[in-house]
Amino acid sequence: MEKTDISAAFTAMLADNQQALVRLARRYAGPDDWQDLLQDMRLQLWRSFGGFDGRSQLSTWVYRVALNTALSHLRKPRREHVPLDAVPERGDSGHAVDPMDVLDAFLATLEPVPRAVLVMDLEGMAREQIAEVLGLSPNAVAVRMTRLRQAFEQHFVEG
Repeated sequence: MEKTDISAAFTAMLADNQQALVRLARRYAGPDDWQDLLQDMRLQLWRSFGGFDGRSQLSTWVYRVALNTALSHLRKPRREHVPLDAVPERGDSGHAVDPMDVLDAFLATLEPVPRAVLVMDLEGMAREQIAEVLGLSPNAVAVRMTRLRQAFEQHFVEG
């Protein structure tokens, strides 16, 4: 493939996966550095693009590379861990807290692999795709989803 063909294919791949990459970067980095993580993901995708061999769907491969980049980002010492009891159940006015804030707080409490399982599930990925990205069996993904659901309900769902 010529350099212009590779560049065009890479640009198309980025365009097709841009929203998923942004959501992933926002979930794994704080509000001040998600754009840096997104740029790191793009760079790693570019470096790895020539190695895509077609054994999986391109979107699955993109997610795997981006997720591995995000997990590496988490290993950097600047990450803060939010305890579950630090998340308010009601706002100051007595109204329910924004569901996205609750989701973000829950995601912040999770270890990298369970967080990845939940984020990919929220992206609408099938268990088989999630399993392929993380190197798990589809059954292991189902078990982790059940445990995540139970943990969320235990800490965030009333009654």
